[in-house]
Amino acid sequence: MDHAEHALRCAFKGRASRQRLVIAAAADVMTGTFAAEALLTAVRASAPRTGLATIYRALSAMAETGFVEQVGTRSGAAIYARCRSHGHHHHIVCTSCGHVAEAACDVSAAIERASRDSGFTVTGHEFNLFGLCADCVDRKGKAS
Repeated sequence: MDHAEHALRCAFKGRASRQRLVIAAAADVMTGTFAAEALLTAVRASAPRTGLATIYRALSAMAETGFVEQVGTRSGAAIYARCRSHGHHHHIVCTSCGHVAEAACDVSAAIERASRDSGFTVTGHEFNLFGLCADCVDRKGKAS
């Protein structure tokens, strides 16, 4: 098994079928944010019999390993991003073009304070930022 195949197998816990490897390979090259339907379109180029339910199950499994992460919704559908960072991080999503940047998480002091003040034991958190990337800001400025 080569390094690339090993990386794709890591997208899933346990055994990865050929179909799941095709799905992971398609997710691996997605840029920006993507919905399950866009991933299905990419996968069907090499696996035409793949169904949307299979894509959703694979996305769920890949999210468990951190290979992809749900970063919001668009028109009621979940949107995902391919995570390149290892470990805990957050995302900044462009609301115009869908570009995604990863950002380190540095909220530990706030979490400790919230835990202490509320009496809760915090076991996790989610945090995504939304705005315009530099390219979209430039395009909007030039269009004015």
